[in-house]
Amino acid sequence: MLRHGARNVLASVAGVAGLLAVLALGLGSGALFVVGLLCGAAAGLWALWEWREARAHGDEHERFALEHGWDHLDRGAPYSLRFARFPFGAGSHQHQEHILRGTYGGMRCATFTHAFEDRVAGRDDRTTPQLFQVTLAELPVNLPWLEIVPENAWHHAAQALGGMDVEVESHAFNQRWRVRAADRRYAHDVVDPRMIERLLDFDVEGCSIRIEGGAVMLWQPGRDGVGSLAKRLGAVTGIARRIPDHVLRSYTDQGLGRPDPNAPLSGPSWAVTPGALTSRRYTGVGVDADGDGIEDWEQRRNGDGGADGASR
Repeated sequence: MLRHGARNVLASVAGVAGLLAVLALGLGSGALFVVGLLCGAAAGLWALWEWREARAHGDEHERFALEHGWDHLDRGAPYSLRFARFPFGAGSHQHQEHILRGTYGGMRCATFTHAFEDRVAGRDDRTTPQLFQVTLAELPVNLPWLEIVPENAWHHAAQALGGMDVEVESHAFNQRWRVRAADRRYAHDVVDPRMIERLLDFDVEGCSIRIEGGAVMLWQPGRDGVGSLAKRLGAVTGIARRIPDHVLRSYTDQGLGRPDPNAPLSGPSWAVTPGALTSRRYTGVGVDADGDGIEDWEQRRNGDGGADGASR
């Protein structure tokens, strides 16, 4: 996958190169032909650079999985149907790249690049790739959606996400964050003084935060590597731990509880022994092929990567 928008730029450059070459041959212009060749060479070099960068990004994630006993899936779509709000549910050809799943601070977590194709305004025949880095921590209950986005000009587009603005009794917080939810009371229950204190820490500044589908997630445009992963994991697990117990109990009592995502795993010894990572073997992150929150061991043994058919 090329960087955000790069493939369309490359296509445009290659198209110009081809057009110049055709014109040069038709007009017999050597100079124009040379310009076309230079444009084509530039497009080729750019494509090579992008390919090498994407390859390095994947290799970096694979090394992380090997070193830390996490699971790495190069490409799949296990989250495309689980989450509905932007950047999920947008565009076409949705999928996730370089999915890392494992345990951090006693909580099940994941990070991946969510990718989809979006139509170019005014050009129904052209699309541009969109990339968003998502990092999440699993929750034991499915909570209603809640958006916490930076209060700045770019994120004023969050109005399109629906819901209502919710202000809290902290001027510093309201200056930095915008809270949106469908239920004002629920928003105030979650964003209590302890949560406000956590969200004023520097490690979440500039990120978009969401509670949805049994997870707390950070998402941001572009693609991010493992260099900042510890910071992102610390943020999502810290936020997850600050969700008040009475909120978790309330929605669990309503039948929205999930199987404990942090319960000890059961299964073959090679599958649950920390650090026992060998090629193509299960290392601590289950496969929930049917979306019921229960890991499907047999599918992993057979090499099936999930309901979408993705495999390692």
